[in-house]
Amino acid sequence: MTSNPSTTSSRGTTTTSGGGGPCGTCKFLRRKCVASCIFAPYFDSEQGTAHFAAVYKVFGASNVSKLLHHVSAHKWLDAVVTICYEAQARRRDLVYGCVAHIFALHQQVHTQSNLKSKKLFFGHYQHQQQVHP
Repeated sequence: MTSNPSTTSSRGTTTTSGGGGPCGTCKFLRRKCVASCIFAPYFDSEQGTAHFAAVYKVFGASNVSKLLHHVSAHKWLDAVVTICYEAQARRRDLVYGCVAHIFALHQQVHTQSNLKSKKLFFGHYQHQQQVHP
């Protein structure tokens, strides 16, 4: 996901990827990439196609476009990163998506917290045993 400047090719068509071709989204959708393409800054022509394929399979291009238009433009990068992450997570776990990963991290933190408190308790207990035998 990189930002690409708009360019005009020798044929007079405007594209938004640095390589002169369509952005990854337009390449995937097999459509002409215009200068105002909302996806071009986030899905380059090389790796963007693969990233957008996952997004498309989960959310669809129209839904992502509508979502981005409901978000402030300065937050579009964060939105696109989040959408891509959720799309990848949904492909791994269709039901829970990224919630499964969040739950696993929560469990890990909870387990580590329990271990830390047990170590503190037993360390304090052992110290008390050594001080007052």
